[in-house]
Amino acid sequence: MTKKALKNALIISSLILTSCANQEVKEPTDITTINWEPVTTQESTIEDTQEEIEELEVEEVKEPEHVDLLMIGDVLVHKPVYTSGIQEDGTLNYDHFFINIQDDLDEAEIKIVNQETILGGTELGFSSYPCFNSPQEIGDAEAKAGFNVILHATNHSMDKGFTAINNTINFWREKYPEIKMIGLNLNEEEQNNIQIYEQNGFKIALLNYTYGTNGIPLPSDKPYLVNLLDKDKVTNDILKAKEEADFVVVLPHWGTEYQYGPDTLQQEYTQLFSDLGVDLVIGTHPHVLENIEVITNDEGHEMLVFYSLGNYVSGQNKKDRVIGGMAKVSIEKDYETNECYITEYELDPVITQQGEYTVYKLEDYNDELANQNRIRNQSGCSDFNMEYINDKCSEILGETFNQEQEKVLVKIKK
Repeated sequence: MTKKALKNALIISSLILTSCANQEVKEPTDITTINWEPVTTQESTIEDTQEEIEELEVEEVKEPEHVDLLMIGDVLVHKPVYTSGIQEDGTLNYDHFFINIQDDLDEAEIKIVNQETILGGTELGFSSYPCFNSPQEIGDAEAKAGFNVILHATNHSMDKGFTAINNTINFWREKYPEIKMIGLNLNEEEQNNIQIYEQNGFKIALLNYTYGTNGIPLPSDKPYLVNLLDKDKVTNDILKAKEEADFVVVLPHWGTEYQYGPDTLQQEYTQLFSDLGVDLVIGTHPHVLENIEVITNDEGHEMLVFYSLGNYVSGQNKKDRVIGGMAKVSIEKDYETNECYITEYELDPVITQQGEYTVYKLEDYNDELANQNRIRNQSGCSDFNMEYINDKCSEILGETFNQEQEKVLVKIKK
């Protein structure tokens, strides 16, 4: 019986009893004496019954809140990448970068991209390696695709100095104020602010740092411009994030380029993150995929680590550098226990189709597309095919990589 039906039944019963109590009682004729206690009515019977029913009502248990997080690796804008967006009328458009993963983006709530190169815009002139400056129209394409978190703390942040950083920050804040741009700051207060994604009371903190800026120093009067990996700063930020949020994600730019596993710096910071109780780490910078690991600290807390997602799109000329990864992590908060946890994680390998400079998920890729990929024109890359891609993913990701599904997919029972 529903709460409403129970409530109505009790009220009706109360009315019937009240009505009966008000009727005249006749003495029996065959009994000479009888001690009869008069029945008294209470005008508040209905109200009292309602109060009793309300006391019985139990507050409904809130269902767990579910958030899907998706992240792609480096948008590394070499000259053939930015020239791929030139239209016949001279305008720039980069929607082709993301068209083949749009369905995946549409399914996630948190959508993160590592914007490897600074978006200083046309004012500074576009440039490629070693000092990059990229079109702001790439940011337009990222916004149109639905990315709502943009990472800018990279080793290329200072390539064009303060002006490019200022242009980049103003581009995001003025044109797309709803998007969280993290890693760059215009003052110390901004640097100390913890960026938090909130959904129905579930708060997820997002922190972004880089190991360095290619030897280009930060201005002495603006040391806050770029978030750097510094143990004291990182520790303070994580402790603050744990006070303000339910779940903490660190997004470091770290590691050794073209190495398939973590170096000593990554291992050192991974241990620090784990000791501090971070929940999820997703790394960038090496330009190739690296392995995935679950770390358990002394208190039994588990932390999931994607060491590197590699390149998402780039003009690099080695076949292992056109293989990247798209991380997907499902996160829940149980309001009854106040526990937050990962229920499932996935890594979908992605392939940069050089020439078109679009990107395909490996499960949508085939030998015909591989044969058309211009990476095959580079020295030592003529054997770029599906067999090479699958073997390389297995080499890097180990037994977690399912060659039949062409992805890593791990479900965690809670």
